[in-house]
Amino acid sequence: MKKIMFTALFIAAVAFIPVSCGDSGAADGTGLDAGSSDAENNANETEETVPAIIEPDLPERDFGGYTFTFLAHRIGYAGDWVGDEAPRELVAEEEDGEPINDAVYRRNMKIKEQYNIEIEMSPTGDERNTLTRAVSAGDDLYDAVVIFNNNVSGVITSDLLVNISSLPFIDTSKPWWDSAANAMSIDNKNYLLSGDLLILDNEATNALLFNKELLADLAVDLPYSLVYEGKWTMDKLHETVRGTAADLDGDGAMGQADRWGFSVFNDTLHALLVGGGGSFAVKDDDDIPYMDFASPKNLAVLNKAMDLMYNREYTSNHQAGGVESRTAFEENRIVFLWGRVHLVSYFKGMESNFGIVPLPKYDENQENYHSLVNPYTGVMMGVPKSVTDLERASIILEALSAESGNTLQPAYYDVVLQRKYVRDDESSDMLDIIFGSRVYDVGGMYGFGNIFIDFNTVASQYNRDITSYYERRIGVMESDINKVVEIFRSME
Repeated sequence: MKKIMFTALFIAAVAFIPVSCGDSGAADGTGLDAGSSDAENNANETEETVPAIIEPDLPERDFGGYTFTFLAHRIGYAGDWVGDEAPRELVAEEEDGEPINDAVYRRNMKIKEQYNIEIEMSPTGDERNTLTRAVSAGDDLYDAVVIFNNNVSGVITSDLLVNISSLPFIDTSKPWWDSAANAMSIDNKNYLLSGDLLILDNEATNALLFNKELLADLAVDLPYSLVYEGKWTMDKLHETVRGTAADLDGDGAMGQADRWGFSVFNDTLHALLVGGGGSFAVKDDDDIPYMDFASPKNLAVLNKAMDLMYNREYTSNHQAGGVESRTAFEENRIVFLWGRVHLVSYFKGMESNFGIVPLPKYDENQENYHSLVNPYTGVMMGVPKSVTDLERASIILEALSAESGNTLQPAYYDVVLQRKYVRDDESSDMLDIIFGSRVYDVGGMYGFGNIFIDFNTVASQYNRDITSYYERRIGVMESDINKVVEIFRSME
């Protein structure tokens, strides 16, 4: 289960302790206790590294061949986000040797046999309108809906989902559910789930890739030790990329054929803000959001972020006429590349070795790393209001999610990322930290006052005047918040 595997490593990382199975071993560095036999050490290592299986607390039920149906957003092309025809984590017809497919097949077969059900998926490019028609007509067509993050706000404020607290067998305290999704609650009501049943939430999480061979050629240390020690900060990233750019074609100007220290998208500004401990919005003690991005601390974070992003000597913005980032990274012409974890899969055939690290902290005083789940890409999940049997829906979702921790997540995390794409053990540790520090920014997800799109525009224009932008737009943002809060207060 990803949260069980991630927790120990993440706690170690933020406590400034390098993570290794053999750190507490003998002085010769072998990691073995000199007073123990090899067999004892192997047994201890197995005991420490194999996660305990936590079973869901669910009743026995026979649902008489009922077909449990997911309404699922069909992922298409969206900038650097290219997905499958339909989410691959929900349904598999048969085993074919592909790890994700086979894990989904085995998980579903277990739950189908356990509860005497069938599992189907209805993919659509417009889950909001499809769901609206079903709920308005009272048609119990879909038992769960997987929503593209860009559509989450519209689905919730259209009052199409069931409050999670009304699902009797969903226990969000269990490790197969992602507690970061609680950030999406308003007025102490939450309609969204995220966790081990999904993998697109992993793939939408922000990270930095770096070219190991370029850093070696430039005599720059890999950033892993800084991350382990809690010293991977914006200043360290800035220090690392400064001076790494080069005019390779000798034309006197930085362009498509040259080497860049840092490649970003417009979204990177928001990602760096969150990585530095900030956010567009936070919530008060009554679980009501308010805009916070122009607080003195957040302005300080943004100032450092802009120093990184707006320096045209060594940083290229892919979306503002900059270098084509994927091609340049594959051709060893980008040192650090911002993206979402999904981006890793593009480089499975890349000849040069690369690594992955979380977005940097603001400074060393910041306690934890924060890895933003992109408000545009990725998915969250809910239960439609038209569902007539909430007990059945919640039992099946809880069972599928728990079993996903034993099947789907190991297949995705261990096989696809650690073995097929990521090139070293340290990067696997970094993924633990990245996924263990996920953040949903309620302001970005609901887009109060068009904040997410506006910040992308700010970044594309290399605009530093956040205070003026705040003063111009805060009235609209607060009006949007008030409307959303009133909607939540009117919902069950």
